[in-house]
Amino acid sequence: MAEQNEVLDNLHSVAAVEAPVKKNPWRPGKWPQGWAALIFFALATAAFTWPLAIKLWDTLPDWGDPPDVAWKLGFIARNLLNNPFNLNQNPFFYPLTDSIALNELLTGLGILGAPVYWLTGNAAFEFNLLNFASFWLSGFSMWLLVRHLTGSFGSGIVAGLVYAFSPWHTGQYGHLPLTAQQWMIFSLYFFIRFLEDSRVNLSRPWLKRHWLWLALFVFFFVLQALCAGYYAYFETILAGCYLAYFLVFRSGLARQGWRWVCRKSFEKPDWRQLGQQAGWIAGGLVIALLLIIPFALPSFHYQQEFGFKRQLSEISYWSAAPNSLLRMNDHSWLYKPVERGIFNLQTSVEREMYPGLITVLLAVAGAIGAVRKRQGVYWLFLFVALTGLVLSFGPGLNLDAYGLQPTGITLPYKWLYDLVPGFSALRAAGRFAQLLMLGLAVCAGLGLVWLSDLKPRFLKGMPGWKPAVQVGLAALVAIEFFAPGLPAMPTPTGQDAPPLYRWLASPEADRLIGPQDLLLELPMDTQPTPITSSPIYLFYGLDHRRPMLNGSANILPAGYDRLYYEMQSFPAPATLDIIEGLGVKFVIVHTANLAADANRAELEKQAGSGGRLELVQGFPNSADSRFKDAVYRVKPDAGRFQPLAALIPAGSSVLLADTNSHRRLYTYTLAALLGPDKHYFAPYSTVYSEVVGGVQTAQPGQKFDYALFYKSGGPNPTDYGFTPADRIPLPPGDFDTISLYHKK
Repeated sequence: MAEQNEVLDNLHSVAAVEAPVKKNPWRPGKWPQGWAALIFFALATAAFTWPLAIKLWDTLPDWGDPPDVAWKLGFIARNLLNNPFNLNQNPFFYPLTDSIALNELLTGLGILGAPVYWLTGNAAFEFNLLNFASFWLSGFSMWLLVRHLTGSFGSGIVAGLVYAFSPWHTGQYGHLPLTAQQWMIFSLYFFIRFLEDSRVNLSRPWLKRHWLWLALFVFFFVLQALCAGYYAYFETILAGCYLAYFLVFRSGLARQGWRWVCRKSFEKPDWRQLGQQAGWIAGGLVIALLLIIPFALPSFHYQQEFGFKRQLSEISYWSAAPNSLLRMNDHSWLYKPVERGIFNLQTSVEREMYPGLITVLLAVAGAIGAVRKRQGVYWLFLFVALTGLVLSFGPGLNLDAYGLQPTGITLPYKWLYDLVPGFSALRAAGRFAQLLMLGLAVCAGLGLVWLSDLKPRFLKGMPGWKPAVQVGLAALVAIEFFAPGLPAMPTPTGQDAPPLYRWLASPEADRLIGPQDLLLELPMDTQPTPITSSPIYLFYGLDHRRPMLNGSANILPAGYDRLYYEMQSFPAPATLDIIEGLGVKFVIVHTANLAADANRAELEKQAGSGGRLELVQGFPNSADSRFKDAVYRVKPDAGRFQPLAALIPAGSSVLLADTNSHRRLYTYTLAALLGPDKHYFAPYSTVYSEVVGGVQTAQPGQKFDYALFYKSGGPNPTDYGFTPADRIPLPPGDFDTISLYHKK
């Protein structure tokens, strides 16, 4: 019986020890703690992200993801004024009209940054300001949470430093949707305040403050989900863990259940209170879901339409491994002597998960303090940290950071991938390390509280022990994570933009190029994959606003990858056929970036007398004056395809043959070049079907009068019932890449 009473008392003490701190960080005074924390993290952000604070106006971290996000934020800001019911509308990824939905949710960031864009018209400045604010508010939001849980200003500062400036977070410096992790902490803070205050307000119905906390919880929950799809899952895990902890321990259910098991008596809980709290939370989450769904539906629609799903092999490649816990930002002063020197590792994007030695030691101290003080909240956040760590390892445990050394051990990520809607669209499992650092930040803050409360006997009479410990450990965390000199790619805008883009936005260009004339900017392959095919073109396209075939997104429209790979051989005649077939009126070419001198020579030929391109305007390349950035008008060559079209009678059914593995768009675009008097079919679909003349999807076993095959690497004509005897000779020269077959 004595042991039962001891366990009962321990469970009872959890609620007593973790009662909400009554001190108000915003209380009136000469120097309120809240303002001090805000100023501290603003200065810390300027130091840790240097030189961002002095390069907000005309730089981006790089020309990969940052300009991709920036142009989308710019169009969301415009749509808020001109088309608020379709925030995804933009003229890129022609013929789609709402291609922003091809990416993860950016609506929250777009709304937050819209006033900045309205005032400045500078998408780079909007991006950088939001990026700066994300680091700043990440630190402050964690301070606010830990300050509430512990009552310690210094512990909140240390936790905020860990959360805001860990290598994982600074490693996402170019991924604005992922640096914006602060809203889930604000959401959790107000969730905790609601659960605490709503218990009190039942006995004091005139005190309705808990309604404000519930509203703020829902607001920040929705805002975080609309900033990045990953965080919709992260904050759901976080809020769910805290709710389970609260209902089982903080509400007294565990204590009362233990009484029932051990003493065969049951102290009736306040079901009314718990029922009301559960009902309010459920109602708030329903409202949150109803607010999120309209913004998420377009993305879900495109996932279904284009069959978008991450393959497990891709997820494994972007998963973390145990050695990821030793990887830090390559700007860290510890990187070369420790990661490279001691562990012989190189830093790796998406796998920088070094939690910090001081952070881990503080978390261990927190565990000791949690045992001695019976702090259940510590174990909650330790569970969150471990959950993030396990999920960051992806669907299966690998010993190598690139998924090259699988152990065959299946991890929980695989179950979520199979069961949770939308989870299969997430690519980088390593990003779940955000939950690891979140949990460790709180655990470190709790550990600092316990350490600063210890006072060695020989220092018993010495004043200032507690602030000295807190300041010293905060300094050690900052020193360990310090990584200045983050990248800043010059990206001038407005009147300082490159001459080509200033001209495209000028009245002179408006007189030569119509507002609806379709453009294509080349080369497209300055980035390694179609997903990020030169988003800097779209960033500068914000100024001229004309429709473009170019685009960049996670969910690629069907056929865009074919266009991307075809254009690598521009300006070969076949590429000009595709450009003409898709309805492109003008081509923008950066000659310095063409693949070889042979391509530049062919471009000069096509822009000369009798060629298929006409130079409209050219400008010296800013990086190398030997080359130019030029705009060419596409001159349709109606007579080029007349001999081929004459071989196929009007009304015939024509197969534009190809395979899914054969990345060619050429045969598909022939539908636009051979005339509308025929019926065209293809074994694959693209977004260009209506553009080129209503190409229909070929059905298995369907018979066709004629078929066009690409000679190199295409399907075998016998697969469609054609024999070598069915081949029709074509005019020499112009059609050496295709073959025509007719089933007699």
